[in-house]
Amino acid sequence: MKRNLLKVIGISFLIFVVLSWIIPVGTYSNGELTTNGTDPVGLFDLFSVPISTLLTFALYAVVFAAIGGLYGVMEKSGALEIWVEKITKKFNGKEKGFLIFTVIFFVILSSITGLVLPLFALVPLFAAVIFALNYDKITALASTVGAILIGSVCSTYGFNVTGYTKNILSLDMNNEIWAKLLLLVLLTIALAYFVVKFGKRVIPAKTEKAEKSEPKKVVKAEKTTTKKKAKTEPTKTAKSTAKKQTTKKTTKKTTTKKNTQNMAVAKDVKKVDVKKTISIVPLVIIITLMILVSFIGMYNWYYSFNIEWFNDIHTSVMGVKIGDYAIFEHLFSSISQLGYWGNVEFVTVMIIAAALIAWVYRVGFNGFIDSFIAGVKKMLPTAICAALASVILTVLYQASYSGMGTIVDTMYAKAFELSDGFNVVITGLVSLVGSFFYNDLYYLLAGMSPFLTSFDADSLQIAGLLIQSVASLGMIIFPTSVILIAGLSYFNVSYKSWIKYIWKFALAVFLVILLVCCILTVM
Repeated sequence: MKRNLLKVIGISFLIFVVLSWIIPVGTYSNGELTTNGTDPVGLFDLFSVPISTLLTFALYAVVFAAIGGLYGVMEKSGALEIWVEKITKKFNGKEKGFLIFTVIFFVILSSITGLVLPLFALVPLFAAVIFALNYDKITALASTVGAILIGSVCSTYGFNVTGYTKNILSLDMNNEIWAKLLLLVLLTIALAYFVVKFGKRVIPAKTEKAEKSEPKKVVKAEKTTTKKKAKTEPTKTAKSTAKKQTTKKTTKKTTTKKNTQNMAVAKDVKKVDVKKTISIVPLVIIITLMILVSFIGMYNWYYSFNIEWFNDIHTSVMGVKIGDYAIFEHLFSSISQLGYWGNVEFVTVMIIAAALIAWVYRVGFNGFIDSFIAGVKKMLPTAICAALASVILTVLYQASYSGMGTIVDTMYAKAFELSDGFNVVITGLVSLVGSFFYNDLYYLLAGMSPFLTSFDADSLQIAGLLIQSVASLGMIIFPTSVILIAGLSYFNVSYKSWIKYIWKFALAVFLVILLVCCILTVM
């Protein structure tokens, strides 16, 4: 399946290569497009660009690899399996309720924070429960990764979505907030309904065999006719019933374990001794703190709401001295202030969390290293695929510094020439197509901003909402989406199966976004 994903990424890159031979590159300034002829991707570039992509976006790969390492240690501790079993027991008979809870959880957190990578760190945990509840892979994918991406579509205060729109287009974080909240409610309900309606349950093979074998035992008991056998019948029946109950219990336990282990990132999982009680409380606390610290550190409070509180705290702490020696400035010299953390700090926090888990659960140093490496190895294909998803962005990123322009600028110019002023449909389609090339909203907005200068203030606000929503929608369907590719790789779902599953929902979301923006233009 990983090879199929690489093929899909390769085909996407080849589409861009063909277009580079046909469409001239251009730059747009002061309302005019200046073309500079074609700048085709050459034969040598077909091999060098993927290598350059792996180097440029290696940090994406490191993040996903670290997530694998974290779960490797969590599994080694034995507490993860118990945690999953406890959640599964609570939702036995309420499986649809857990799917709805998962969708709401990821959509809302993604909409508020915009921090998709820290949220992806929770995907394996929720996925393990969904699998233990006997749902199929594509349902787990839609409930977790799909929900994260829908949260970006209806972003309210997510810095990596709404924050970029605010700063690049000079808008406000509260820009069209009521429309965003409306989209948040509508799309959350729609995705929850979609996931529940089309969620498929997988009946474990062992359970089926057990059910088929049970009637035979009853029939055999009914055929007993002799006096001797009749006397012993109650005993046999009791034994048979006990055996039957034991079989059921064992089957259920085996099924849960099997489904949980299917999502395991590390091969070496510590066997939990029944006599030994392992508390999940430390694990829950460590993971919760890890996510909270990551959210606080990676969300840019200053550029979102002009909050300088974290900056002031950082300055005060670093200014503490023992005599004339700035002790904290030297101890924590490499730590950025809260609000300016990136993927490096997030990986560091995950490694610290993994080390704490290993220490609390007495995994041992060797066990910590072995389980972390095992998790990294299991997640490595996902990490590589996620990094390669930005192969087109690599070419455009390099071209932006050449001064010659890009084929995307030429495409933008031709599209916006079709209308005078702001047009919802054209702007929406341009944003959707543009997201195929620019899988990062920051670069998409930066490329589109020169074409939006002619819009009036009201139209620009609607355009900001439209662009960020539609571009985020593109990340649900295009194989250049880092999070989507990572999700497909992790869940071992083919791109074809995903598109077949999601295209109708994605089309409906696109039409809802256009409808909401059309209503805003006439209000």
